[in-house]
Amino acid sequence: MKAVAPRHVYLNLDAIRGVAAISVMLYHFSPFLADGKVLPSSYLAVDLFFLLSGFVIAHAYDRKIENGMGFGSFLAVRLIRLYPLYLAGTLLGCFYLLIKNRLMPAEHTPMAEIGTLLTTGMFFIPLVGDAYHTIFPLNPASWSLFFELIVNIAYVAVFFLLSRRVLTVLVAVSLVLLVVASVIAGTLDFGMTGKTIISGLPRVSFSFFLGVLLCRSMARYQGSLGLLRRGFWVEAAILFTLVVFAIAPANAGGRVAYDLASVAIVFPIMVVTGAVAPTAPSLAGFYGWLGRISYPIYIIHTPMLMIIAGAGKAVSVDPFAHHPWFGVVMAVAVIVIADIATRIYDEPLRRFLQRQMQRSRAVA
Repeated sequence: MKAVAPRHVYLNLDAIRGVAAISVMLYHFSPFLADGKVLPSSYLAVDLFFLLSGFVIAHAYDRKIENGMGFGSFLAVRLIRLYPLYLAGTLLGCFYLLIKNRLMPAEHTPMAEIGTLLTTGMFFIPLVGDAYHTIFPLNPASWSLFFELIVNIAYVAVFFLLSRRVLTVLVAVSLVLLVVASVIAGTLDFGMTGKTIISGLPRVSFSFFLGVLLCRSMARYQGSLGLLRRGFWVEAAILFTLVVFAIAPANAGGRVAYDLASVAIVFPIMVVTGAVAPTAPSLAGFYGWLGRISYPIYIIHTPMLMIIAGAGKAVSVDPFAHHPWFGVVMAVAVIVIADIATRIYDEPLRRFLQRQMQRSRAVA
């Protein structure tokens, strides 16, 4: 039915995703690192994540769904992959508010409100009112995970309708809507607030389904890209990722054009490069590690930012007055915690849940 790339582990894409996750963290840690924004276009990393997700999910699940994997099984697998660390990040955000109530009574948050935030957060229910600056206040980075789940559900629900022609039309329509939304907003940095949540739909659908289309087209263009099998193309793509994140056009028109060119042209080229080019054996372990910690870094870095910065304020240490060292310590701490959480919490828990799911299937 569909030509799919030969199955293997895309370590190069893991490395790109890891660099993007660290870039987002540094972007959010900017007040503690410098007087201005660090890597000011790093919010585009979310679009790169969606693109990588579409590519990797098509690679991993296209054939499984064709061979009988059902909607429930696919959704269970995705929740097992995403939810443990998502829950940890949400609980960290709740912990921050509880400690903040004790240490800073002047900024007290009512317990009823904390309970509402925790309940809606745990069940992926976005808060779309004007009371909060993000749809997931306990863990602001969760907004993209919300859209990831929506597009994952859409992918499996209409899987057998997603021919290359349908995918092409879907990507084209999403791009048109994305252009309109970005022109109105003056940027592609939307989807995380109640006012822009609708604009997040074309943002995720364009990049995700473009990733699916790229993966299914690999067999066609892989042979014509033999040049990418020699040289340092992967390392150049990773470096270029940082260059894209570091540039910030000054005017609104340039900002919109830059954002759209990045997600529609530059990022697809980088993903194809990473998928085709070989991985240097000496870097394989490092690239794999970057992939392992990319999601943990992304999903826990905002509540960790609140906790560490709040702790500094509680002991009368102004974190803003001690950059860049305070920010560097924060970033290193998050990377270390992400690595530890992956090893002792996320991976063991996911293995346990996978075994339980397999036993349930065997019984059924």
